[in-house]
Amino acid sequence: MTHTILSFPLRRDFLKCVGVASSLAVSGTLLGMQKRKMPEPPTAADPNGNNTQPGQLQAAQRAQLKLNEKEFRESLVNLYQRVSELKQDLETVHTADVFSLKVYKQTGEIEHLAKKLRSLAKI
Repeated sequence: MTHTILSFPLRRDFLKCVGVASSLAVSGTLLGMQKRKMPEPPTAADPNGNNTQPGQLQAAQRAQLKLNEKEFRESLVNLYQRVSELKQDLETVHTADVFSLKVYKQTGEIEHLAKKLRSLAKI
């Protein structure tokens, strides 16, 4: 019986050691997971296939913005002229009369120019 009594504390110590070792192993892997960071994603490639430098890219963007600004201003002047023409035409027509086809076409052109300006303003 002494043999079984001695083995019981040894078994308990063995299980304690196994428990401590497994908890250390689990905590070590968890700590290792927390320390490891995800890698940074690579920079996006140019869809046109051009390998341009950042300075060249900014210069190209500025040139495009200048072109857009020029087109925007020209469209704005054109819109103003069309609206002025429409206003003059409507001042001669009485409200009881039916609008002419010319007025309908002018409003369509004005609407088209307004949409163009709106799309240019988004850029």
